[in-house]
Parts: sequence; C-alpha cells; structure tokens
Amino acid sequence: MFGTKIQKLTQEGYLEMYLIQNQQIISQGSTETNFGEVFLKGNCISSSNPTTSTNPGIPRGGGCLIATATYGSEMATEVQQLRELRDNQLMNTASGTQFMTMFNDVYYSFSPVIADYERENPLFKEAVKIAITPMISSLSIMENANSESEVLGLGLSVIMLNIGMYLGVPAIIVIVIKKRN
Repeated sequence: MFGTKIQKLTQEGYLEMYLIQNQQIISQGSTETNFGEVFLKGNCISSSNPTTSTNPGIPRGGGCLIATATYGSEMATEVQQLRELRDNQLMNTASGTQFMTMFNDVYYSFSPVIADYERENPLFKEAVKIAITPMISSLSIMENANSESEVLGLGLSVIMLNIGMYLGVPAIIVIVIKKRN
C-alpha cells in the first residue's frame, strides 16, 4: 500500500506532506512557499486558484471524498478499498473508465459540500457512515472483476444490488406499513 497525504499546515497556507507506505509514514515535510487556499477535485488534483484551475468550478472548501470525511482519513480501510477498486479494476477497462468519468462529473459536483458538512457535524457524519457502509461493502464484489465483461457484469449487478438495498427495501417497508393502516 502506497500513498501521499497533503494537508494544510497553517493559516498562512503552508502545506504539510506525508509519504505513506504500508500504512506507515516513511517521510514527511512541509512547503516553504505559501500556497494560499488549496482546492481539491476529482482524484485530488489541486490548484491554488479556482479561476486559473485546470478543474474549473471547484467549490471553496470541501475535500476529495465523502468517504474520507466519513472515515476520517485517506488511509482508512474503506477509502483504500474504493481507491483500489477504481485503480485496479475500473480504470483498466474501457467501460470502467467511462463509468468513472461520468461518476466523477456527478459525484464531485456535490461531494465537497457533504464532506464539509460531515466535518462540521459529527451526527451527520455518523448518519452518512451508516448509510454508505453497506454500499462500500457491496463493492467488494467488484474485486473479482478483471476483464471488460466481468467489470460490466459485476458492475451492473452491484448497481442493481444497491438500488434494491437503498430504494427497493425502503419502498417495500413503506408499502407494508401503509397496507397495515
């Protein structure tokens, strides 16, 4: 497992950086240059100015992922699982790459706001954790997808499973309750 964590160090805008391998910090340092505000979008591409960004429309504040805010770290097991699924299965196929492009367009349009609110409201953070944990668990099915057809087949299966879990089951419960009244 290998990763990098970059976080704002001071109000003056200096950045602190960590190099992480096997969940151990192997190196760390900070910038000697003031970056001002750092804006993050998509796969953590940053820009110090949203008007000159290569990712226009990046909202102020926000982080990379709802899951990162929910589980408290980019190195949390659940966040690593999502990253590895993206990098090892989805981005290795045309359909997976196309799905990630469409997903990112939608997801990163609202996720910074939700991630910020999670950081400000611990009760909301716990509610989001309860809501997304089953979905993240269901995505483990995708770890077996190694070919285009497997990504398509297992991907559609996981989507249907989640639709059933998040829409179908509650709808059935509402219908049953209404019939009893």
